[in-house]
Amino acid sequence: MTGTTAISPTPTGFLLRTPEDWVDFSVADEASENRMANEVWTRAHDGGFTDEQAGQYAEQLRRSVRQARIAGAVHAAGTFQVYEDGPLTATVLVSVVTPPATGDILGALTAVGQPARADGTWRRVSTAQIPAIGTVGRVHGIQNVTQDGVSFRCAVMHTVVPLPGSANVLLVTGSSPNLAEAEELFELFATITATLTFTWEGDGPALTPPVASSGGAGS
Repeated sequence: MTGTTAISPTPTGFLLRTPEDWVDFSVADEASENRMANEVWTRAHDGGFTDEQAGQYAEQLRRSVRQARIAGAVHAAGTFQVYEDGPLTATVLVSVVTPPATGDILGALTAVGQPARADGTWRRVSTAQIPAIGTVGRVHGIQNVTQDGVSFRCAVMHTVVPLPGSANVLLVTGSSPNLAEAEELFELFATITATLTFTWEGDGPALTPPVASSGGAGS
């Protein structure tokens, strides 16, 4: 008797819920970068920051959106809020990624397993549960992120989600430069990622093919 293995259909889209004060970014073109940068500049200026400071925050978001577009992200969302003790900036990107030839995408993301470095950066590898999907891989920590040649330190969480019926994976990356709130942000990124569900009927952002193979992401 010959056994057969059922092949799962590949999802066509996904749904991901973010907090009400977050905004979905378009990663379609340069015009979307400008729209989001202008919105952040306005919020920062209205929050009492100088033109120069508002411009710095706007440019940081512009770089994030541009990096997402270049990397082939299929979805981006984020928030920029001004509080009494300063601004809070955070983004979540969703990308379709081709794993390296070894298939060890967690290894590619971590590069070197290390609990901490002398410069204060660190990464931890673990697994997590997404109710609608099951077990996924996760890497989180404090990392130096480079965008458009500019480096800055961020709290970063990557969640690696297998795509049914595909050799590719879905990579959900949350990041924020607000290091003082890192632990709270890790909890927030985990909560957002836990809402992920796949769709097969054309609902939600499309899971377009990756622009290029990638052996890593983010940092």
